[in-house]
Amino acid sequence: MDLLVELRKLQGKRLLTIYQKKPFEITQVSNNQIVIKTSTESNRPIPLKEITLAWNHLEKHKKLTRGEIQGLGYSELNPAYVVAILASLPEVTHTLSPIILQLKNTYEPTT
Repeated sequence: MDLLVELRKLQGKRLLTIYQKKPFEITQVSNNQIVIKTSTESNRPIPLKEITLAWNHLEKHKKLTRGEIQGLGYSELNPAYVVAILASLPEVTHTLSPIILQLKNTYEPTT
């Protein structure tokens, strides 16, 4: 799966954070950041690196918790949004309590 291609498909989509169900919209996807619009901020940039690092971990280990996203330094300020964005990808499932992202059994990484 080409992560950037899948992320670009989310541009213009409205998503919800997993736990608190806070709405946000992905307004722009570029090669170095994703810009989201939240209910309290008109534009909030999220470095693409934060999503890529979390995705790489998920691809390698097949699961990733919200705590790991923050604790391992993938995204210290935006973990709820990173989780929601990754959870919206077609190859990812999630649980709510605790928040865990998992790759579907059918997923095969591209090399």
